[in-house]
Amino acid sequence: MPEIKRLKSEASQLFQILGSQAGLTVDGYICGADWIKDDRNRLHIVQRHDSAAGESVVLKYAQRPQDNEGFGRILDAHQAAFHALRGSHGNTVPEILASDRRAQAYLMRHIAGETFLDLCRAQTDHSVLLRKAGSWVAGFHGGTFRQKRAFKPRFMVGHMRKLADQMRRGERRISGQAAFITYADRIGDYAGAADGYLGTIAAKHGDLNAHNIMISKDTTAALDFLGADDAPVAYDIARFLQSYTQMVGDLDDIPRGSAVPQKAWDAFFDGYDLIDRSDPTVVFLSKVQVLTDWNRMRDKSSLSSIMRLERVKKIARRAFA
Repeated sequence: MPEIKRLKSEASQLFQILGSQAGLTVDGYICGADWIKDDRNRLHIVQRHDSAAGESVVLKYAQRPQDNEGFGRILDAHQAAFHALRGSHGNTVPEILASDRRAQAYLMRHIAGETFLDLCRAQTDHSVLLRKAGSWVAGFHGGTFRQKRAFKPRFMVGHMRKLADQMRRGERRISGQAAFITYADRIGDYAGAADGYLGTIAAKHGDLNAHNIMISKDTTAALDFLGADDAPVAYDIARFLQSYTQMVGDLDDIPRGSAVPQKAWDAFFDGYDLIDRSDPTVVFLSKVQVLTDWNRMRDKSSLSSIMRLERVKKIARRAFA
């Protein structure tokens, strides 16, 4: 494909430029692996470059969409997280060695390890992994803490009810929407304890899912920040725990009225010590996250997407029981 060939060629040129800026002997590196994201809205490439000395760096280049301001926010969020975690034992973010905001590319150190999701799929007991993930999120939120602020659930309640109204009018269609409408109409009933609760505000990762945390023996790191604004820490927590639950969580361990398996919830909060595990903003936003993900599931072309949708429906039945 000409577009992919051009993407790889441009990435190679950017590696030469950014590698030189970072003080690397670029001729001593070879591209050991690459990953490409290509859809209607995005064309990204990530390459790992390895040296004969055993050192590796990673180049990330976003050709599409062309949004220098948005890319700059992502870069700033990544760098802020790196500095916030400098004093956090075992928790980190890959150091950015060089960047070109106009070209939408940056070069960072490679951190060895496997994704949280891959590790979960390779073993049955996820407790240690969840504690490590919880520790990373606590370090990130603790290092970027801003303030305490009263939580206002009315915006999320209004959004969910708006989606339900659109479905009733036929403007939006999703699988299982009759049940979705019932749950969305009732979401305000679950906001009581969270409404006005003095919640913790910190930097928001923006896309904290089971793919974006890397774990090795000694290190836990996160990637792919979205450059989001500060927000209640419950948003990142609910996003991560729901991602875990939908893909590998034990759905039979979800208590009635909850959206996350009890053992997973306990293990995560054994590592996350910034807020209490009974924080009502996390409980409420976990239910909101189920509906948010369900609404976004339009792909019915693959077995994995169909299976995940069915898992989401089962989680919703437990959460809104």
